[in-house]
Amino acid sequence: FMLAMGAVSVYGVVLAGWSSRSPYALLGGMRSAAQVVSYEIAMALSFVAVFLFAGTLSTSEIVKAQEHTWFVVLLIPSFLIYVVCMFGEAARIPFDLPEGEGELVGGFQTEYSSSLKFALIMMGEYLHTFTASGIAVTLFLGGWRAPFPISLWEGANAGWWPVLWFLIKFVLTFCFIVWVRASLPRIRYDQLMSLGWKVLIPVNLAWILLVAAVRNLVVNEGDRMIGLGIAGALVIGVLAVWLRIDTVDQRRKE
Repeated sequence: FMLAMGAVSVYGVVLAGWSSRSPYALLGGMRSAAQVVSYEIAMALSFVAVFLFAGTLSTSEIVKAQEHTWFVVLLIPSFLIYVVCMFGEAARIPFDLPEGEGELVGGFQTEYSSSLKFALIMMGEYLHTFTASGIAVTLFLGGWRAPFPISLWEGANAGWWPVLWFLIKFVLTFCFIVWVRASLPRIRYDQLMSLGWKVLIPVNLAWILLVAAVRNLVVNEGDRMIGLGIAGALVIGVLAVWLRIDTVDQRRKE
């Protein structure tokens, strides 16, 4: 449901660019559609390892499964991939290609530079960022549970305290997004698509196979499929690295 609601946001961007009757705005809207589709796949795959460890799709049960160790520690590759996809899907720097001022004037919002429509577009972008931050806190950062030193206190997760812990994690996550925006430059569009399709998705598939093999070993005390799972993960990982190196070498030769 969360992935579906996040994907719906691209309709507003595409329609804003199409209804502007401007080629630059239309190109910005099409860029956004291709970007969101590409990074939605990698983001969905980053959730699979969480579901395998938690054994459920319920967000409350996922938070409950992080009672002893947060998934950001157990599943750090999934968390890092999700962070990259969070920036890519929300079109935040360094992935704000739909608004590439240098080549598209202002992207899909070229004709809405000073109006209530522009305010609504920007509000939607920031709401998307807020939602992505909340999902990161829920799936990887323990949700409403208190951090380690405070969690030793018996009443840390009782009463109104969980609301405070969630709010603190949420604010820190959003501050990280603002810090990245102020620190990194915008990348090229071909680098954006290459990262999404040739790096994030293959690495994600390899990581899922490895996590599934480990869970199978732990839950079912292992069988012959464990070796096949690990071997498949290694093969996909090697292919992902090879594709990345091959792309870099080819670009260098050109």
